[in-house]
Amino acid sequence: MIIKPYSNSVHLEAMELLAKRLPLMHPFYNKLLIEIQTTRAGDYGEKIVFKELEKLQLPFKCFVFHKVMLRTEKTFEMDVLLITPYGAVILEIKNITGKLEFKENPSQLIQTRDSGEVNNYPCPVTQLTEYKYLLSKFLSAHNFSIPVNGAIVFATRKSFVETSSSKASILYTNEIHSYLRNLQDHTPVLTNSQIDLLKKLILKKNSPFSYFPLTKHFYIDASDVIRGVACPNCGQIGMQKIQKKWYCPQCYLKDSKAHIESLRTYFLLCNNYITNKTCREFLLLNSRYEAKRILINSSLIKIGDKKSTKYIMKSSIPREYSP
Repeated sequence: MIIKPYSNSVHLEAMELLAKRLPLMHPFYNKLLIEIQTTRAGDYGEKIVFKELEKLQLPFKCFVFHKVMLRTEKTFEMDVLLITPYGAVILEIKNITGKLEFKENPSQLIQTRDSGEVNNYPCPVTQLTEYKYLLSKFLSAHNFSIPVNGAIVFATRKSFVETSSSKASILYTNEIHSYLRNLQDHTPVLTNSQIDLLKKLILKKNSPFSYFPLTKHFYIDASDVIRGVACPNCGQIGMQKIQKKWYCPQCYLKDSKAHIESLRTYFLLCNNYITNKTCREFLLLNSRYEAKRILINSSLIKIGDKKSTKYIMKSSIPREYSP
């Protein structure tokens, strides 16, 4: 049963918004494009695997969670977590194509593309081992001393594993079902009621890491972000407020609510609160009264009074935010 379903990455969405608002010559711009490409590939791999997990028909109870972040000695985020009568299972998903070799001393994953290009990545086996340890610590701290298993799942058959590792199970997507069915070879350690309790604990303790504001995460000066309202039709930044509507000089669209997405962009990229002054600066407004009207009518939480007034989002999770 899918308990925490696959969801699109708001982190990826925010990076794409940042790419549209950074000058092309900005020193971080090219690095940002690489980060977007890597994250997009990873998210796509997780989506492929989750489609397989949605088809699961196992002879035992199994709860599936996408992107679970827990805290123990340190914070750790698992791509996929499964809770079964036989213990917990972590799936670390990779969407890397080409010839792949697992190396030790030091641990790393070597990718050789068809073009001959060679890249090295942190070893997913080491990562999985660390996550298994941390999850065991977390579970023990909450009186669940159960086995924690795990596997590395390559989302595409375009991944050719030439040299594997004896330290972890390495699977293709179509092997997940048989891997999970084989758990029945072990002795059950959780009753169905205990699985339900553990499900509630995980949902309660899941604390998604906040990358926002993204400029702070990437050590970019927020003043480098291009300001203005983005046209919801053509994407042009710099709509003009004429009377009660925003006007796009590029495609001539008129829209009274065009500022809504740009306000959300401000919170994702620049700061976790906004003032009348910063609202005027970001939306390119001249009138403080117009800025006040927009902020009051944007489903934000008002903090303070008079000159100290600030507005924050109702939710700390940006994907749930809609001003």
